[in-house]
Amino acid sequence: MKVKRIFAPDMRQAMRRAREEIGPDAVIVSNHRVAGGVEVVAAHEHEFEAAQAEFAREQAHKKEREEQAAVQAVKTRADLDEELRRARVRIAEAQEGAGGSKPLADHGSRNRQIDPDDEEDLKMILESLKPKQDADVTPAINRRVPNDTLDWMADDDLADERLETTKPDALSATRDHVAIESMQDEIKQLKALLEQQMQISSRKVWVEERKSRSDVANHSNPNSIEGKLAKRFERVGLGAKLTEHLIHSVDPNLELSKAWRSALSRLTESVPVMSEDYISRGGMIAFVGPTGVGKTTTIGKLAARYVLQHGSSGLAMVTTDSYRIAAHEQLKTFGRILDVPVRVVDEQNTLEDVLASLRGKRLVLIDTAGMSQHEGPSLAQKAMLEGVSVRMKKLLVLSCSSQRQVLDDAYDNYHSIGLNGCVLSKLDESGSLGEALTLAVERNLPIAYVTDGQKVPDDIEVAQRNDLVSRAVVTAQKALERERQRSAPGSSALPSAS
Repeated sequence: MKVKRIFAPDMRQAMRRAREEIGPDAVIVSNHRVAGGVEVVAAHEHEFEAAQAEFAREQAHKKEREEQAAVQAVKTRADLDEELRRARVRIAEAQEGAGGSKPLADHGSRNRQIDPDDEEDLKMILESLKPKQDADVTPAINRRVPNDTLDWMADDDLADERLETTKPDALSATRDHVAIESMQDEIKQLKALLEQQMQISSRKVWVEERKSRSDVANHSNPNSIEGKLAKRFERVGLGAKLTEHLIHSVDPNLELSKAWRSALSRLTESVPVMSEDYISRGGMIAFVGPTGVGKTTTIGKLAARYVLQHGSSGLAMVTTDSYRIAAHEQLKTFGRILDVPVRVVDEQNTLEDVLASLRGKRLVLIDTAGMSQHEGPSLAQKAMLEGVSVRMKKLLVLSCSSQRQVLDDAYDNYHSIGLNGCVLSKLDESGSLGEALTLAVERNLPIAYVTDGQKVPDDIEVAQRNDLVSRAVVTAQKALERERQRSAPGSSALPSAS
C-alpha cells in the first residue's frame, strides 16, 4: 500500500509534495501540527479506505495506551487515598491511647476528634507522601503519554487535580483544534503579508517604469536612432525597461527603417505564446481574472470552437460565480445552444465534487467569479481553486483596454494560484496593445488566445507572435491618426511592422 508520511513547513507545501510523490490522485488521510510545520499522511485514492483503516488502528492503539496510563494513574491515586486513610486511623488510635478521645465508629470516615497539633502532624504526613506520589505517577505516565502532553498537563496544574478526571480523548481533540486554529491564523497572516508586499512592489515597478520611460524619451537625443525608436515604442505602449532592452540590441549605425524592423523582430522573439490550440489538449481549464474582462464570452467562443471540431459529447462547462445575481445564466445559455452540460458550484456542490463527477469529459471549461483582490470573496475563490485535488490549468484573462497598473494588479492577484498562461481580450476596444505585451514578456506569461469582438465562435484566434506585434503597431498607428484628426497636423504616422 502506497502510504506516505510527509513533513513540510506548511499545508500547501505538504499537499504539493503529496501530489508529486504519490500522484494527482493523492488524498489526505490525516494531518496535524508538529514542531517546525505539519505532518500529513497521504495515500493513493484507490487505497484511501485501506489507509484510513490503518490510521484508525493506529489511533485505537494510541487511545488504548492513553487509557492504560489513565487507569494506572487512578490506581496510584487509590493507593494514596488508602495510605492516607490508614494514617488517619493511626493518629486516632494514638490519641485514644493517650486517653483523650472516643473510639472511632468508622475508620473510613473523617476523624472529627483531631486537635490542631494532630492536624499539623497530618499535614506533615501528607507532605511526606507527595514525593512518593510524584515518583509513582510520573514514570507511569511517561511510559505511555508523550512529553508534549505532559508539558501541556503541567501548564494547567493538572498534577494537583484528581488524575481520574483526565480525559485523553478530550485533551487530544482540544490540542488538535488549537493547532488547526493556530495554523489557519498563520496562513491568513502570511497571505495578507504577501499580498501587501505584492501591491507595494507593483506600485514601485510602475513608478520606476514611468520614470525610466520619461528618461528614455527625454534624456536621449530625440534626433538619434535611439531617441526615435524610444518615441515609437512609447506610442506602441511598451514599458520603459523592455523598450530600453530592445533599443540596446539594435545597431545604432543602421538606418531608421532598418533599425525599426530589427527592434520589432527582437520584440517578436520576446513575446511568449503557446502557438497551438490550447483546448485541443483537453483537461480541466479555469479562466480567472477581474470583472468584465470577458471570461464567460471567451469560454462560450472556445466551447463553440470545440463542438464544431469534436462534437459536444466530450465537453462540459462549470461556473463558480454564485456571488452575482443570475451570473451563470449566460453560460447556461451557451450550454443549451451547444447541447453541453453546465454545472454550478454552490454551497451544496463543491468544486471538488463537481469536477470529480466530470472526470469522464475530455474538456471541462471553468468560469470563475471576477473580483478585485481587495474583496473578501476573491480570497475564497482562490482558495477553492488551490484546494482541488484534480489537475487543473489556469488561464488569466486580461483586457487590452485596461491600463498597465490594472493589468499588473490582476496578475499580482492571481499568480499565486499557478497560472499556465493568459488570454488577451477586447483587442478591438483597445487603443494600445503594448501594456499587455509588456506584462506578458516581463512576467514570462504565455499568451494562448486573443479575442477581438463579440461574435461566437469567430472572434477568437490562437495567439501568434508576428500577428500580435503587427497588431500592436497598427493599433498605435490608428491611435496616432485619430489624435492627428483631433489636433493640428504633427509628425507622420507610425511605420508599419511590414
